[in-house]
Amino acid sequence: MKPPRKLSSYRLELRESHLFAALTIVVGILAGLSAVLFAVTIDLVNRMFFGLDPSTARLLGMPILVSLITGVLMVRVFHGIRGSGIPQTKSAYHLHGGIVSPLVPIGKFIAGALAIGGGHSLGREGPSVQIGAGIASAVGQWLRLPPERVKDLLPVGAAGALAAAFNTPVAAVIFALEEIIGDMNATLLGSTVVASVASVVVARSVLGNEPLFTVPPYQLQHPAELLAYAALGVVGGVVSIVFCKALLGLRAAFLRLPARTVAWQPAVGGLVMGAILIAVPQMLGVGYDYVDRALNGGLVLQTALVLGTVKILATVVSYASGNPGGVFAPTLYIGAMTGAVVGIVIGRVAPFVPGDPGAYALVGMGALFAGIIRAPLTSVFMIFELTQDYQIIVPLMVANLLSFYLSRRFQALPLYHALLEQDHVHLPSAVARPVDEDWTAAHVMTSDMRFIDEEMSVADAAARLAEFGDQAGLVGNADTFRGVVGVERLRDAVAAGRGSEPVESMIDAPLLHAHPDHSLAVVVERLAQSEGLIPIVSRTDAKAILGIVTVEGIMRGLRGHVKNGLRQQVGGSPASASNASRPPGPEEARRPS
Repeated sequence: MKPPRKLSSYRLELRESHLFAALTIVVGILAGLSAVLFAVTIDLVNRMFFGLDPSTARLLGMPILVSLITGVLMVRVFHGIRGSGIPQTKSAYHLHGGIVSPLVPIGKFIAGALAIGGGHSLGREGPSVQIGAGIASAVGQWLRLPPERVKDLLPVGAAGALAAAFNTPVAAVIFALEEIIGDMNATLLGSTVVASVASVVVARSVLGNEPLFTVPPYQLQHPAELLAYAALGVVGGVVSIVFCKALLGLRAAFLRLPARTVAWQPAVGGLVMGAILIAVPQMLGVGYDYVDRALNGGLVLQTALVLGTVKILATVVSYASGNPGGVFAPTLYIGAMTGAVVGIVIGRVAPFVPGDPGAYALVGMGALFAGIIRAPLTSVFMIFELTQDYQIIVPLMVANLLSFYLSRRFQALPLYHALLEQDHVHLPSAVARPVDEDWTAAHVMTSDMRFIDEEMSVADAAARLAEFGDQAGLVGNADTFRGVVGVERLRDAVAAGRGSEPVESMIDAPLLHAHPDHSLAVVVERLAQSEGLIPIVSRTDAKAILGIVTVEGIMRGLRGHVKNGLRQQVGGSPASASNASRPPGPEEARRPS
């Protein structure tokens, strides 16, 4: 009977593979259509709201109006559509098994078209990725595919949408592997390629095969010009750091506002954006026409400098206030202006005849993309697809490398990861993912926890911890965990005359913590830096504490594991004895000893 079962299993697996291959084509076509329709809708909304010669009243009022509408939609109807959409797509892939609510792509399409077409300095590529990923997830759920197949469809839809939005199929595939999946060796390479090709075919059949930008031929004029491109990489890295820190800082300020203000926070961005449009009307729209002018050397120094600076301000305010839209297009815009400024300056001071400022604008786009998005491979392939010119690769790689290095040196987390962490969502890194049968935090944590009210005085908190003999205590409650305080630090504060202060004043930031899937090695390393315990928090909500790990808890788990192994070796079967080498399951580890 065994051979027939194996043959049947093989046939079933083959049918599933064929079905999935067909679905990648379908998803690619749907994602491409959605990206094309999204771009067309944004243009229609923009023309309807502003016309050909918008008045001052329209420039000021329309961003406010659309922000009020989208703010209500995001709070009352469509949840999870604020911002770019790429961080949410990454979270859905890594933490939710590829499950996306069918309302997300609908809401992102409506709100994104209103916000971007209504004057906000945001891009359509990020929302296109979330819409494509949401469509792919909806298809998988509707067909009741196995959970792993639903998850696999997510980056396929994301790649298809980005390929159609940018007309760059290779860069879209690299982005899906590099940024969404986080693994350049992913087995989904073939599927993302098929979806991207199908999507681009659809987009080109509807919109034509015109490139996104018109770029003149590039030629390296002098070997020393590579030093100029290296300088551009340094400048690009600095601008990337300024952009990321400004966006994250202002967004953090908005997040600290009361929850009742969430619905009208986008309107604050709309008000500022309206004022910017009155002062600099060139900020209206995505701005690719000005990028095209920079690439062809059609901007003077002052214009490029002003447009680049104002674009940073406009994008930071639009995004941080919660309006739905991405940073892809603004990144390329800022990069083009940065490169144009550097190219013009180099042309004036260099002792040799440099290339056209348009070449520097092109390399600047890649350098800013590598510094802000932190996807250097995607940057190289994207710029190459836009130009179809091998000559630009070497200067581009030089500038990208320096920009990427500087950005990573002074901005520890990539932008998308930092945005998720502001929302208390922590994605697992490749290092943090445990190997099969490794011990993890979930195996040794305990849910037996005592909490200290954050308004309790330092003196009372020290007395409470001493009463129970605890080295450290948890501040807050199970639903809103605030931090950890050690008894020795509390006693020192009391001795220093701070006994009457609230205990929340003693909480350190950032909080030292771990997640349930962190390996035991990571937990022990962080425990050694702690005051006696490590809180284990959810990856989807860092304020939700799941348990704690202490030295005693680790030792208790190890002792129980050893005793269990000896017991099985003495009185158990060989099979049970072999299982003794495995760590206990998370539920078993949480049982009281």
